[in-house]
Amino acid sequence: MKIKLNLRIGLLFLMIISLSLVSGYYNFSIKNDTENILKDNYNTLEYSRNMLLLLDENNSNKEKAIALFEANLTKQMGNITEVGENKVTHTLQSNFDSLKKNWKDEALRSQIRQNIFYILKLNTIAIKKKSDIVKHTAEKANFGIAILGTLSFLIAFNLMLNLQNSTSNSKKS
Repeated sequence: MKIKLNLRIGLLFLMIISLSLVSGYYNFSIKNDTENILKDNYNTLEYSRNMLLLLDENNSNKEKAIALFEANLTKQMGNITEVGENKVTHTLQSNFDSLKKNWKDEALRSQIRQNIFYILKLNTIAIKKKSDIVKHTAEKANFGIAILGTLSFLIAFNLMLNLQNSTSNSKKS
């Protein structure tokens, strides 16, 4: 009787550990997927927004505006993550190099805005795709945890009933 009881309790512990491991795995997966969105795409959105603001401001200090724009552009160059982003970022850099020579050129400013908007578009699309991956992972996690939780409950309920039957049968003997 004691061995049966220990085996049943051991099985319950195994089920709890399994449920914890599955939950932890999915939690880790969702965390990684979310971090990828932030690391890869959110920073680019920030750099692009900063560049647009610097481009559109009526800067009295041209050198400071150029330095800040270049700082954001350098950060963007180090954060190229999406297909097509490399080419448009290098075009942006080339256009900006030309703008530095002729700061008032509205045609270049317009082209730079288009470059930045294209970078924003690429990263916004990527955020949507990666967000869908996170959503899918979360749905998979909920399903897996629900199945394992239900299975654990059914086994625990069955063990409880069998334990009651075993104890009542041993009392009769």
